Amino acid sequence: MQIEAVLPSMASVGSNSLVDRDGVRTLAGAAIRTLRDLIPWDGYLLSAWDAVSGTHRHVTLASEGYPPDVQTHMNDAFVKTDATFALLHTRAPGALRWRDLERDWNIPFSRTFTAEEILIPSGFQEGTTMCLRLPDGRYTGALHISWESPSKPRDEVRSTIEAFHPLLAGVCDLLRAAQLNVERMGPDAHAVVIARDGRVSDLPGRSAGPVLSESRFLRTLLARHVRTTDRRRYLWADEDGGCHRIDVAPCRGQVWLVTERSIPWPFGLSRRELEVLQLITEGYSNPDIAGQLRISPRTVSTHVEHILKKMDCQSRAQLAALMVRADLLLLDHLGGLRNDPIA
Repeated sequence: MQIEAVLPSMASVGSNSLVDRDGVRTLAGAAIRTLRDLIPWDGYLLSAWDAVSGTHRHVTLASEGYPPDVQTHMNDAFVKTDATFALLHTRAPGALRWRDLERDWNIPFSRTFTAEEILIPSGFQEGTTMCLRLPDGRYTGALHISWESPSKPRDEVRSTIEAFHPLLAGVCDLLRAAQLNVERMGPDAHAVVIARDGRVSDLPGRSAGPVLSESRFLRTLLARHVRTTDRRRYLWADEDGGCHRIDVAPCRGQVWLVTERSIPWPFGLSRRELEVLQLITEGYSNPDIAGQLRISPRTVSTHVEHILKKMDCQSRAQLAALMVRADLLLLDHLGGLRNDPIA
């Protein structure tokens, strides 16, 4: 049976957002319905590890028959403190039922806190958990299934569940869309993922690079962008005078993807010319620009002449319009934005 044939393409769902949990939940529901047609159960929970949260916590993608308190426990305390999960996460490659844990691993799961206080009072007498990993070994989430009768999940049930492992591991990868977005930018692009609280996480399989590494620049960038729902693009000048394109894209789930690439200076402009251009766009006169940049008015006039020629414009209004279209806003070096466009 080709499992993927009955499901929507993962690349086609959620392509409009970088961490599209609505799209992920659509895939999760489709995958689970297909699995349930093969092995009926009395309750299940498919949960994804929220990698950018910086914690152990999981989020529910699809569930049925599990009350909210059961979901909360399985997504939090079970992951954090239960020795059973530690075993499943580090040593057991497939799905294990309660009976497998006791027979093969000497873990009497029915006498653990999770069973006695959470699952059995909810009407379950048997169950299985399978930790989900991508082919590169990265953990993405877990599938929990429960039955009211301990005799229901026969050995062949385990095999059927495990056949869905690759598909469900991909469904639980909340960063998949973000990774696809960065891959389109080529191998030289660097990226990080930022949570609303300012926590920075590496994007698996992608280097943060020297510009997006832990630095004052990155912290300043976070402070500016956790309040915006619009995509923002900037230029950044490094200490050696190189130019970098910085993209900040909001993602669903209050997450932001920040990417960086080295690029030539647009239109052949210099760093100083871009500073002058930014002030022109903000409506400053040449004397005002001179005061802002602490240079002479004559030097400003020379810069303006060069900028007009390089950008093939006839007026300051044309310069301002082109700057906006070309996303030429310049980030001040290690000092945050001179002008905050968000506040």
